[in-house]
Amino acid sequence: MITALTIIGIIIAIATVLLCLYLRQQKYDDFISENSLCLKQLQEINCRYEFYPHINFDQYNKYDNENFYNTITCEDYLIYQLQFIEKALVAQIKKVRENKRVYTNYLNEVKTITEFGRFQAPIKNLNLKVLIEKEKQFLKKHLLAPTTEFTLKVTLSCTTINGRIYNNKSTVFYANDIYSLIKKLNNKNGTFFNDQEIWNSLCRVERGKVSNKMRFSIYERDGYRCRKCGISDKYAKLEIDHIIPIAKGGKSTYDNLQTLCHKCNTEKGKDIDKKY
Repeated sequence: MITALTIIGIIIAIATVLLCLYLRQQKYDDFISENSLCLKQLQEINCRYEFYPHINFDQYNKYDNENFYNTITCEDYLIYQLQFIEKALVAQIKKVRENKRVYTNYLNEVKTITEFGRFQAPIKNLNLKVLIEKEKQFLKKHLLAPTTEFTLKVTLSCTTINGRIYNNKSTVFYANDIYSLIKKLNNKNGTFFNDQEIWNSLCRVERGKVSNKMRFSIYERDGYRCRKCGISDKYAKLEIDHIIPIAKGGKSTYDNLQTLCHKCNTEKGKDIDKKY
């Protein structure tokens, strides 16, 4: 029968072995850190190079309206956001490309580090083979690793009205993808976009800003009545209308949204179509 003292003895023995292994490992690590000529050569190379830091431009958005979530693509959302982040985004892409150019030179210098197992102090009772293996691991660990490929990930989530996420979709965009979208976005005459798909993307995202939570808040604000004819939700289907239409630059803000019944909203839409 195994007694408590036996169990304690086994635990102490295991702990002792683990401690010895750790101290041996630490002894090798300390020796390499202090005496490896290869590591010192790498440190000198590292000091000669400076890279631009990574800046995350990933985009996230949530929709509590499943229809908007299904209709709006990740590309739509990026196109919309490019209106605000284009300048900073392009600047970062250029920095990442410069990182890639400089990193090629850096790696070429690192390749000159080939003579492992040279130390500025005698290794004494340390195992040379183990030292060399660990030295190579140290070099890998201390290599600079700048961002050399620009990517931007757009993630859209579908949530309940209370914010619980139950679906996600995402797309990764590369520098060339982004430049292509920027070119299309900037191809316009005044406020008119020559690429109809760009305009459609912007409109989809702008409409999608009207969440279900926002929708019910506006209904409540307007007393659940059409702001034009006064009919209540008991007798007609109510909808949210942009007072200044999106087509004329209207935004999905509380002060530009109102409650209209389906009939009044449809009539307003026809009037707008006639003006255009």
